[in-house]
Amino acid sequence: MQKINLKLRTKITLLMIVVELISITTVAFIAGHWAIKNIELSEEISIMNTAKIISHSKIVREALSKKDQRGIIQKYIEEILQSTNNIEIIVVADMNGIRYGHPVPERVGKKFVGGDEVKVVQKGESYISEAVGTLGREIRAFAPIDDMENKQIGFVMVGTLIQSLQKAKAESLYNIFLISLIGLLIGITVALLLSAKIKNELLGLEPKEITKLYIEKKGMLDAIHEGIIAINQDLEITLVNNSAMEILGLKEKDINDIIGKKIKTVFPTSKLVEVFRTGVPEYNREQVINNTIILTNRVPIRYQDKIVGAIATFRDKTKITKLAEEITGVKQIIEALRANTHEFMNKLHVILGLIQLEEYEEAKKYIINESEKQQQIVSLIIKKINDPTIAALILGKLSRAKELGVNINILEESYLEKHVGRINSNILTTIIGNLIENAMESVAKSNKNNRNIDLLIQELDEIIKIEVLDTGVGIREEHIRLIFKRGFTTKEGNTGVGLFLVNEIVNTLNGRIEVESKLNQYTKFSIIIPKHV
Repeated sequence: MQKINLKLRTKITLLMIVVELISITTVAFIAGHWAIKNIELSEEISIMNTAKIISHSKIVREALSKKDQRGIIQKYIEEILQSTNNIEIIVVADMNGIRYGHPVPERVGKKFVGGDEVKVVQKGESYISEAVGTLGREIRAFAPIDDMENKQIGFVMVGTLIQSLQKAKAESLYNIFLISLIGLLIGITVALLLSAKIKNELLGLEPKEITKLYIEKKGMLDAIHEGIIAINQDLEITLVNNSAMEILGLKEKDINDIIGKKIKTVFPTSKLVEVFRTGVPEYNREQVINNTIILTNRVPIRYQDKIVGAIATFRDKTKITKLAEEITGVKQIIEALRANTHEFMNKLHVILGLIQLEEYEEAKKYIINESEKQQQIVSLIIKKINDPTIAALILGKLSRAKELGVNINILEESYLEKHVGRINSNILTTIIGNLIENAMESVAKSNKNNRNIDLLIQELDEIIKIEVLDTGVGIREEHIRLIFKRGFTTKEGNTGVGLFLVNEIVNTLNGRIEVESKLNQYTKFSIIIPKHV
């Protein structure tokens, strides 16, 4: 079988693509599994919370206890259904299963369907079940309804169709697949660019050609009559040829023992160290070595205006042969800085208190635990947000939210590259910073247990999408059309400029901003900005 000889660039590209494919596939599988479980759990929590809210509603309890002759319950659940997106079915029934409220008004007064209402009727339990109703197969949450004397008079069932849940799962999996595909394409692009860069760094040479050149270089150095010695930035000998060994009175077999040692250890009188430190070259300096007058040239080796070593060539005075050789085998390695913020004062107070209480082991555990949690947060944000300014902003907001008892959730679909030009970091900082700050203030005013903010920063091929959803106090309907006006505010001491600036920036970039809000329930800002004019 004929052996396939792939070029270095092809090998690097294929290797990176395989690694990228394995990584993305693994992450996508885990993310998909998590997303499906999360959708199911979120839906169950949502319908159960809604069921309990309705079961404790004074309107429902009073109307049901009076057999609801005026149809109050039906109107009430219709309003709830109109204000919620993920809940499709609400049924209120008495202890005999007779409906007083249903998504289809014509079915009010008829018997409850499903057969899974037994526990709520007989035992008064709240639970989740799955059954086939009049609208199809559903996932259901049951909760008992008591009258003002805490005697059960009926029950409420809140549910959503399995078909809708499956659709939500499919959309989530599709988004994960799309993001994975985009990640793979980006990985392939990076692989191609990196392999091209490596190829350029190697002057387009293949490994075999580099090996051949190395052997040729060694032969050439050994053939040169002038002695050559070079050191690196650590003052270690990196090169010495046979002629240098001969002039210095050393044996050729000792070359390998000399390479890597400090120049002063091997040649105490060498002036290469001074040349490296001062950066001042020395030409045609006379020296006497082994009773021979030689001329020495000592020059610093520079790479991108930085001294990375020094080289000396020496020869007999009678031989006037000018030799210049530049050795630039050192490459600078620049490590990317990671943004890392800590809630210093609170944590230091805890640590100080533990130390004062002589709880040294607890202090140690606390320090390790907090450090690991912070590192996980930073790693997650850096993975999703490649713009360091935006990443730093989000980290700062996370710390601020924690102080307010607010939870900021960065949605799985979030991903942002570093941008310059039309959509730069300053623009995104203004938009995202103001939206998160407003959301935190709204949620902080709320008395709810679920004080959450969902943040989505998603970059697609043509647009950048930003969404901030909070469970705060909401915005009055009459205020929604005013919130983007300069100076309008409902908060004391606020200038009312934040959302005005956000709106101005979005309009300038030909973007679109939408607001959805339900008083005392939620507020959602959605912004779409085209990446190109």
